[in-house]
Amino acid sequence: MDQPHRIVAELIKIAEHADAFRHGSEDFYGPLNLTEVHCIHWIGILDHANVTKVSNEMGMTRGAISKICKKLLQKQLIESYQEPENNKNIYFRVADGGKDIFEAHKVTHNQKFGEKINIVKKYDADEQAVILRFLMDINGLVESSLEKIYATPSDVD
Repeated sequence: MDQPHRIVAELIKIAEHADAFRHGSEDFYGPLNLTEVHCIHWIGILDHANVTKVSNEMGMTRGAISKICKKLLQKQLIESYQEPENNKNIYFRVADGGKDIFEAHKVTHNQKFGEKINIVKKYDADEQAVILRFLMDINGLVESSLEKIYATPSDVD
């Protein structure tokens, strides 16, 4: 991934982490918050999406992703499944109820991502490297804080 894309990816992580601290009063796609929408996004694009894969992509703990997935399952926006040859692992896919949200988010995400890439490209490579290092440092701090907040004794798949 080139440097402008990495910088924008770090900005998106910061925005997703900030959403985790909100109290649900900010609606996005109806009753869903932005973190739930992003969870649907990753489930929709990952091959054999599970709690661990989604957790890694979103930079959140498995416990937090597990809680989000339970809510999305109850709302019938995602569904779980197991492979016949391995009934130990639980995977997720976007259910019919979540497909409109997935598609609408994809369109919006691509548009907004492109707008941010254009801003980042205004900086030369050295400036982008400094920006990226700063954002990665900030994200590390935020992720460390989130792990403490969401850590539970049952933080497993």
